[in-house]
Amino acid sequence: MRTKVCVPPRPSLFSYILGYSRRQYLRFVESQDMTTTLREHPRAFEHLGGVAATCLYDNMKVVVTGYEDDVPVYNSRFLAFATHYGFRPVACRPRRPQTKGKVERPFSYVETSLFNGRTFSSLDHLNETTAWWLAQVADERELREAKQTPLQLPEQERPHLVPLPAQAYDVSPVVYRTVNVEGLVTYCQNGYSVPWRYIGSMLPVRITEKELIVSGREVEEIARHALLPGTVTGQRVVHKEHRPVEDARRRQAQLEERFAELGEPGRRFLEGSPQAQRYGKDQAQRVLALLGTYAQADLIAALERAVRYGAYSHAAVERILSAQARPRTILEALAEEERRQIPPWLGEDLVSPRPTSVSQYLCASEPHDEEQPHTTSGDASSDRAAPAGP
Repeated sequence: MRTKVCVPPRPSLFSYILGYSRRQYLRFVESQDMTTTLREHPRAFEHLGGVAATCLYDNMKVVVTGYEDDVPVYNSRFLAFATHYGFRPVACRPRRPQTKGKVERPFSYVETSLFNGRTFSSLDHLNETTAWWLAQVADERELREAKQTPLQLPEQERPHLVPLPAQAYDVSPVVYRTVNVEGLVTYCQNGYSVPWRYIGSMLPVRITEKELIVSGREVEEIARHALLPGTVTGQRVVHKEHRPVEDARRRQAQLEERFAELGEPGRRFLEGSPQAQRYGKDQAQRVLALLGTYAQADLIAALERAVRYGAYSHAAVERILSAQARPRTILEALAEEERRQIPPWLGEDLVSPRPTSVSQYLCASEPHDEEQPHTTSGDASSDRAAPAGP
């Protein structure tokens, strides 16, 4: 096994500062992507005790995807996040640095105070020191204009903050991965094991900050792994219980179950594989992995042709597929997986539609109401919170 360790990138600093009290949340992160940005917002909300009703942002791609007629087009995923927490994002006007003074100026204070004379051994060490610095230094300094500390001013600002929702927004992304012939799903150039019987299947993989969770076809959890650091590639995380069983009879039964899904051609191919190939079970396992690349109907046709000519090998099936089929796209693979989950009885016409003549008498005459429906209207109002933004 070959392992490649990458040099850690320069960390970025996430900053969220309240506009009135100047109380701030800071955390150093490895990336400025969507997942990291969304993950840090709730931490800032918890730290500050609420959400600013209006948040001012630089034109970062995770917030603003572009402009149309000088009007910002906000990222739809970020808007869903903002809606969940009840705040309104506002993009800074391009080439107007004076609009970002509240959040930009404190960075020089961080450089001269937090970094001054200190060294850090890791990102965790840096964030631990930053949390201490926020509590003991930044929150305790006296602001020049207000003559108070950032911990004293929030008492006046807190009533204007939006309360936190009962349930936090789930920022963990879900990606789809095909289980390869080794029974692994790949993420960030690392492999994570799933139960062997899922070889060739496309499965949803949920990525949290610390874990990688794989779900099965019924959206049930089938594997959970500690997520490897982003600086490590080429590693494999394998759970022993996910490997093929050593009992030959049990392994044969599992293969028969998977090939039964491929109909009569699959059954006949599996029966012929051990006789024609020394490592027939391994060949059959590699054939199942082709389901990650080709449609099931194409693989069944290839198996039927292979059985007809006695070609019981993975290489033969792959040659047939390359000649008479094309690899399926991601969308086609997902659609096929969905179709496989639909029960057969849903396709049956259990209840035939009634003819319109049955209810035609209902339209013969319309009742006349003597009283008109009574309607009311009212005004809606909302309080404006103190502007703030990260």
